[in-house]
Amino acid sequence: MTTRGFVEADMERLAGYLVKAVAITKRVQEKSGKKLVDFVAALNGDEEVQGIADEIKQWARSFSIPGV
Repeated sequence: MTTRGFVEADMERLAGYLVKAVAITKRVQEKSGKKLVDFVAALNGDEEVQGIADEIKQWARSFSIPGV
């Protein structure tokens, strides 16, 4: 990761995304129940999941890929 310019501040940002993702999944599971099929369906329709996914994709594009 450091070969792509990933620094300590980026690791802190990544940790924040992980914490947020866990909170989202806990909220979705409380609503959907314990069945995986229901959980996945609820994730697919969740606006917060899409929002964080878009944010992470945009952030990830800021890191170069060696050889490309």
